[in-house]
Amino acid sequence: MTRDVIGQDGHAEGNVGIVLTAMRELFADKDLTAIDRYWAEPHIQHSPRMPNGLGTLREVVPGPEGFSWEPQRIAAQGDLVFTHSIVHG
Repeated sequence: MTRDVIGQDGHAEGNVGIVLTAMRELFADKDLTAIDRYWAEPHIQHSPRMPNGLGTLREVVPGPEGFSWEPQRIAAQGDLVFTHSIVHG
């Protein structure tokens, strides 16, 4: 995995770790319990193909055949973390 982290300070670095762990557990490991640990309502989904809400993640994540998630770039400032990932499937 290639990872570019922009604007990282000590606080932001810890938040980047949390976000990467959450996304890995849910999208790579397909551990649905990660939703309870890391996500909260109201969940706004930025993919135009998926409706908002945690129920959508619970329904969609385990199913897609050939699904893969690859984090590419991460930018963080304080409590705000942005990720850019390549998703297939």
